[in-house]
Amino acid sequence: MMLETLRRHAFWLVDFLKGSKIRKHYNAINRVLNHPSSDEAMLQQKKDLSALLRHAVTTTHFYRNGKDSGSLNDFPVINKSIVRESFNFFISDKFNESELIPVVTSGSTGTPFKIFHDKNKRLRNSADAIFFTRMAGYCLGERMIYMKIWVKEKMKNAVEYWMENIIPIDVIKLDDTQIGELLYKMEIEKSTYTLIGYSSALELVCKYLEKKNYSRVKSHVRTAIAMSETLNDYTKITLQKYFDIPVVSRYSNLENGIIAQQEVEGSGRYLINTASYFVEILNMNSDKQAEPGQLGRIVITDLFNYGMPLIRYDTGDLGVLSQDSGNMYIEKIEGRKLDMLYDTKGNIVSSYLVYKNMWQYTEIIQYQLIQEGQKEYTVKINVNSTFSREARLIQEFKTYLGEDAVIIIKYVSEIPLLSSGKRKFVVNNFLQNMANITKE
Repeated sequence: MMLETLRRHAFWLVDFLKGSKIRKHYNAINRVLNHPSSDEAMLQQKKDLSALLRHAVTTTHFYRNGKDSGSLNDFPVINKSIVRESFNFFISDKFNESELIPVVTSGSTGTPFKIFHDKNKRLRNSADAIFFTRMAGYCLGERMIYMKIWVKEKMKNAVEYWMENIIPIDVIKLDDTQIGELLYKMEIEKSTYTLIGYSSALELVCKYLEKKNYSRVKSHVRTAIAMSETLNDYTKITLQKYFDIPVVSRYSNLENGIIAQQEVEGSGRYLINTASYFVEILNMNSDKQAEPGQLGRIVITDLFNYGMPLIRYDTGDLGVLSQDSGNMYIEKIEGRKLDMLYDTKGNIVSSYLVYKNMWQYTEIIQYQLIQEGQKEYTVKINVNSTFSREARLIQEFKTYLGEDAVIIIKYVSEIPLLSSGKRKFVVNNFLQNMANITKE
């Protein structure tokens, strides 16, 4: 416990000696998100947006011909493909490329995507991370178990992770043996823990606990933060059961940072990080604003990446926007548009319905629902032994896909991870094929 306190004070001391750069960002985030209706907060948001737009128009080739009106509506909506095709045009001429930090993500489709961050943007991301982990219950300096894909070549040395009190857990290697060793370590060491990681990794921990008939985990754990994938009810309820902690979901990406996160005491909606991003919800098939309560494309403007401004960047995800007491929220977040499910009549089916009923099939280790055609679907399942509830599973899927749906169960030994370390629970081959045909 003393080491945790020492780490916290040491972090802020080092930041102070460097000019309190992270502290200043943190205080600004705190003012905007905790006092959203104040004149100071609204003026700050307007100032940050205007400054970014002016910078983009005057220092980047891509935006140079745009209008310096301060209105977002004068800027085009962009996406990964546009950024890839005009990559160098997005880089500000105020920076040398050697000054910028490359960020590379494999993307949900497995296609690599690269952008640059400037140093101030990285400081802002650090401040965002401190604010939102604290909002979830974590206190800087405490031990963090971080479950994601860890690329050896990009990892820090062991001493740095010890200093930061982070235990990196590679999801590629996550199995019962590793989970058992991790839980044993948590129970014998007197540390305060926070769990953060891909939702699918946290689900594996839950399934291990259930399989082993574990009692409540005898460790001091403050909170759990799920990221990168949909947090299903089973994982949330099971984590609460065995650790007696709040569990929240975070919406973020590598190219930008933390965009929104669920509140500990809340309805499950996501508090938008309006201090660092301007978020819009646009219509599915046009760049007009979606109606209140309407599902649309999540489009964000990163207010602090001056090295490579991304204005009105279509994340590829879908959501519903709302407002309450001055703060902006995303009521629900769906996956990529090309991974949306459709029923046999062509209506969108929320991916949450897929996750909702799967918790009861405890014999299933992994699953994936694939839409192959307008009415054809495949359910891949990985089970340890015989699965005797095929008919029931098919009928449950038919209740929301349509009674005329043709559903095939396919047994597999493994549902592979993407290169990003995530596992897709829903795939729409039908929509992907239609999109490819349209391009041709």
